[in-house]
Amino acid sequence: MKRTISIILGLSFISFSPLFSQEAKAEASEQAVSTDEAGSQSAEAFAIIPELKSEEETSIERNRTKATFKTNVKSCDIFLNGNNQGRSKLTLSNLIEGYYLLRVEKEGYIPTENFVYIEGGKAKTFYVELEMTEETKKKTEARQAARERAAAEAKERAEAAKKPAESQPEEETQTSESRPEATETLGDAK
Repeated sequence: MKRTISIILGLSFISFSPLFSQEAKAEASEQAVSTDEAGSQSAEAFAIIPELKSEEETSIERNRTKATFKTNVKSCDIFLNGNNQGRSKLTLSNLIEGYYLLRVEKEGYIPTENFVYIEGGKAKTFYVELEMTEETKKKTEARQAARERAAAEAKERAEAAKKPAESQPEEETQTSESRPEATETLGDAK
């Protein structure tokens, strides 16, 4: 019984996953039929990799599908069953109904994997949050600290520029009486 269920699960996953290459389908099909372990590995994959629930779902034509993938970071690579489908925000239509392995990745972020179920007659929106790697967090914090220092220094310079202009004592201007006349000097030289 366990073997039969495992084989059915393995084959149904393969048949409802159109994004597998023909070679991968054949290989997975052989593995699912030939051993108990292959089918149970598929079932184990569902237990290990969580299913991502859609955040939004609307009804569309019964025989159509539509899936939109959004992320908290712009331009993440979206993979379905290992094939790059494009970058987020991404909308795919007319997928075959079934489970897909969704992988979302971007440089500097921890990749995530989830199973998503694409259902006929439904338009679903899936939202994925990526978390920064430790290295990216440190770089981001260093950039933020540098921006804050630069802003504080600019503010100090602006305040310092205002203070001298406001607090400078008025300089005594020389009047014509206190300045020696150039004509007198010239006249003495003759």
